[in-house]
Order: sequence, then structure tokens, then C-alpha cells
Amino acid sequence: MIEVEGAGWCQTDNHIVEGMWEAYAPVDLPQTLGHENAGTVVEAGEEVTTVEEGDQVICHPLMTCGQCRRCRLGDDMHCENAQFPGLTTDGGFAEYLLTNERAAIELDTLDPVDIAPHADAGITAYHAAKKAVDELVPGSYAVVIGIGGLGHIGLQAVDSMSAARTIAVDVKDAALDLAEECGADYTVSWIR
Repeated sequence: MIEVEGAGWCQTDNHIVEGMWEAYAPVDLPQTLGHENAGTVVEAGEEVTTVEEGDQVICHPLMTCGQCRRCRLGDDMHCENAQFPGLTTDGGFAEYLLTNERAAIELDTLDPVDIAPHADAGITAYHAAKKAVDELVPGSYAVVIGIGGLGHIGLQAVDSMSAARTIAVDVKDAALDLAEECGADYTVSWIR
């Protein structure tokens, strides 16, 4: 059980409220939303070995069982018993969140309030950057279009994981200023 200290609002939360997930995972509202969560472990089961009471953690939004065929083959994203806070179980817009050991990742020095949105936005941007970095050799350029909630994280990931020069593109001056703060080599204002 996690005492929630940080919970990010994601576009997916809007989609759940709007009913866009009904075909995939019917949600009976009202339900506690929130899948970008971090906080402090306040209770752990007897068999939990990776975290203990008092540890600060970020919670991966996909809780997998580790026992089904898919998990045992390393294909956790298709776990037969997966749960997703705020969609298939109550989420983190509450004082406490129930999660499992596989989804609780201990934080060393990061503040749960600051890191919570990275539980989904961070891993989404990282996943895209990770796919790109094999192609980003020294002398190459990476263009990041849209320096918003995901884009600014993706820009930083590409910058830290590759030798490419980064070009940030956005229509908003504030977003381009953020891109410069995040390490963009170049910024381009794109207006239709």
C-alpha cells in the first residue's frame, strides 16, 4: 500500500472520463482515476522483498502478475492478469493506492511529487527515444516536434542517450524556451 504523495493528470484520464476506453476496458464511473503515481510504502505483504515500509517509490502504471505465460516469456505488456490503476482498479487520486511489488520502483533521491508524472509520460517519451537512438550516430540530427508534456521529456532523453544534435519544433514561444532549458541545440517556431 502506497501513501500517495504525487499523482499526475494524464490525457488518458480525460479519455476515460469521455468514455473513449469503453471498448477496451469498460469503466464503471465513478472510479478513482490516476495512473501516474508516487509516494511512500506504508504497508507491504510478507513476500515482498524489493521494497519495505518507509521506502519512497514510483508506481509503474501497468501491474503485471509475473506468473502467466506472457510474463514468464518476458512479454509483460501483454500480461493475462494485468491491472491498470484508474482504469481497471482504483487509481492514485486518493490518499492511498494498492499496487503490487512488480510495479513499485524505489526512488533514491527523487521527490515523489516531482517524479509522479514520469510514471507514464516519462516512460512513454523514453520508449520513443530508445527506439530512435540506434539511428542517431554522431553528426546526425533529431527533430522533436511538440515540446509539451511528452516532448520535453523526449528531448531530454534523446539528448542524454545519443550524440545527435537536437532540434525542437513548436508553435509556442514558451515551449521553445522550455526546449532551450532542456538542452535543445536548436529551436524552430513552426506556424502554419
